[in-house]
Amino acid sequence: MKNKINFFDMLKEQSSYVVKSMTLLNEYCTTSKEELADIIILLEEEADEVRRKLITHLNKTYITPIDREDLFHLSRLLDEIIDYIKTSVDEIHLFKIMPNEDLIKITTTLLEMTNHLYDAISNMERDEKASTAAAYKVKHLENVVDSLTKHAYANVFESDDFKMIFKYAEIYKHLNHTADVADSAMDFLLDIFAKM
Repeated sequence: MKNKINFFDMLKEQSSYVVKSMTLLNEYCTTSKEELADIIILLEEEADEVRRKLITHLNKTYITPIDREDLFHLSRLLDEIIDYIKTSVDEIHLFKIMPNEDLIKITTTLLEMTNHLYDAISNMERDEKASTAAAYKVKHLENVVDSLTKHAYANVFESDDFKMIFKYAEIYKHLNHTADVADSAMDFLLDIFAKM
């Protein structure tokens, strides 16, 4: 029987969870609605299931559209982004942090990044030019997030409340790592194209 598994569609589905999760994190930072944190946790579990299915099919498929290790690694990076989103919302909730303007700016930029990441993944199979353009937009925004994060650190270090400094610094670190992993995922996507 001809194999009908489309690994590009599975990566696309996984990247849709990245966008859904980041959308809710940004909304959480804007509205502080506690129920959004619970939804993000559920989305992370659903995304894990999508990745498990991809790996299961990968292990059973002899011929894949691109190198199987590349499929596995790109999927792992998408999973890592969602993990950082979940960790961020967990700690905002745990530390009882009131999201500030810096958090809103960073998560808004990360949301824009993840939308471009979704476009890059979605176009991998049929439109290399569009996929590459979206990947470079992600890479540009990683620099923006880095700049916003440095500004956020500078602002929080103005405080004399060391507990608050620690709490916000932890969140900023996770969000910056989220951008770093998205950037790495796009580097890897561009490497895949270079090998094709």
